[in-house]
Amino acid sequence: MLMIPAGKDNKTQDAEFERLSDEWSVVLAGQSAELAAVSGTTEQEFLDIGGRLQDFYQRGLGISGLASEMVGEVAGDQVIGTMQGLGEMLDDMGHYVNRAQNEIEVSADTLREILGLLAKVSDPLSGFKKVNKVLRMLGISTKIESARLGQSAAGFDTLASDVGELSVQVNDKAAIILKRKEELARTIEQTLTGVLNSGAQQHDQVVAILDRTRGSMQALSEINTRCSSSVAAVSAVSDEVYRSIGDVVMSMQAHDIVRQQIEHVDEALRDLKQGLSTGSAGADTTAAVCELQIAQLRHAEEELDVAVTTIIDSLREVARKQSGLSAQTTSMAGMADQTGGSFFSEMEKDISVVSDALLESSKVNQALCLAMATVAQTVGEIATFVGDIEKIGEEIKLIALNAQIKSAYTGDEGAALGVLAEAIQRLSIDAIDHTGAVSHTLQGIIAVTDRLNEGVSAEASGLESEVRGMVQTLSGLLQTLRQVNDTLQHSLRSMDGSVTQLSCDIEHVVAGITVHRKVSQVLETAIRDLAGIVAQARKLAPASPGAGNLDQLTQRYTMQSERRIHESLKAGGAREASARPLTVAAAPPPAASEDDLGGNVELF
Repeated sequence: MLMIPAGKDNKTQDAEFERLSDEWSVVLAGQSAELAAVSGTTEQEFLDIGGRLQDFYQRGLGISGLASEMVGEVAGDQVIGTMQGLGEMLDDMGHYVNRAQNEIEVSADTLREILGLLAKVSDPLSGFKKVNKVLRMLGISTKIESARLGQSAAGFDTLASDVGELSVQVNDKAAIILKRKEELARTIEQTLTGVLNSGAQQHDQVVAILDRTRGSMQALSEINTRCSSSVAAVSAVSDEVYRSIGDVVMSMQAHDIVRQQIEHVDEALRDLKQGLSTGSAGADTTAAVCELQIAQLRHAEEELDVAVTTIIDSLREVARKQSGLSAQTTSMAGMADQTGGSFFSEMEKDISVVSDALLESSKVNQALCLAMATVAQTVGEIATFVGDIEKIGEEIKLIALNAQIKSAYTGDEGAALGVLAEAIQRLSIDAIDHTGAVSHTLQGIIAVTDRLNEGVSAEASGLESEVRGMVQTLSGLLQTLRQVNDTLQHSLRSMDGSVTQLSCDIEHVVAGITVHRKVSQVLETAIRDLAGIVAQARKLAPASPGAGNLDQLTQRYTMQSERRIHESLKAGGAREASARPLTVAAAPPPAASEDDLGGNVELF
């Protein structure tokens, strides 16, 4: 800093100014070159940002469009129609399993009733053993008595042989009946065990799945409701991204304004250097011009820093909005449950299990039909054997009657044979009574079996047809859900990849934005050197009102901000303006025009 001793004459002061003006010209020339260089080199960096900005904007629109498509897919008519169909199917399946369970319980009660009736057959069948035993004894006794009487009892041997053979037939028929009865009882017990266990398990399983599926349906319904309302949210995010892109565009246009402001400072410094060379610019003018350019450079530096900061923040806001949109869409689509599995896949799995259970239930009803057919066939066979025994009893009764007639012709000697014939006749009546008891029981079983068989057959046929219809409908609904699921998963993967890549690209661009730091370094150096010139010039020519007329500088101003700085510096005093950063009050922004540039752009 130049110190001028008191008392120096004008000649000495002029010599000092001449020496300093040479130094100032060198400084002004150097800073003019630096400012000219920085105003040109920053242009390409901002053009590069602008080129990437268009790419970011188009990719952001694509992500927003994909999000809208996914929301529309989940909340669309196809999924809603499928959900309504599933709801109706859930109700139908609930009615079906309840009806099927009731049928199984009714069939089980009927089979137990048949078991009880079969147990009643045991007593009459045991009576056949006693009849057989006594008939054999009476047959032997008849043969003995016939041998004792000799020729007078001729024919009784034949009767005795016939009685013996018939007793054997009774025994054989009774054994067959007993065997068939036991086989039938085992078949019924096995059917009961299988039907009850299978039916109960299927019923409980299906009911549990239906309840869970209804819960999933409710969750899906809530998701659809949220998705319907989120269409506006997706649109709002797209608008916010558009506004963020718009902020970047406005800030890039602000760079153009700053560039022009730096160019005007460069012109002013070159003019000042020329004035120093020709002697038309004195110390006072030099100080005033430098003070004004310091204020202009500080304003340009602040504006550029604000613009670049806005660009960085806006670009990061675009990345944040897109990431948030991806997360929101994933949540709205409801794709991930707590286990990380697919929401629709879990529903598909549950409904497939229900379909299998319904088909198995149809098989249970078919098993009941088969069991009823077996009961009817076996009971029919038993009835045939009972009829045979009944016929045998009638034959024995007829033999006994003939024996009684023969014994009467024999006289007193055939009295014993008459007694035997009477005993045989009573046994034939007992056999007929036993067959009547068995036959009555069998008729009851046949009646129950026919009733159950007819009802189960009709029900099984109807249920089987109903099951086939439900399974076919379920297959169509599941196919629709599967297609929606596949489409959503593909879209989500595409969106996640696009958002991740966009965020990475934006961060890469943001990390490469250093123009404001480079410009700031150049401007700070220029401000420091100009401040040194001001300090030296004010030693020679202290500031005074009206000194250093700068009105000619206003002719090159093309922006209102430059004029405001000029007027503020002129009104507030040069020394105060150069001693502190200049704050310029912002003019009210003009109304937005149709090009939507708003008040952030100076038109020049």
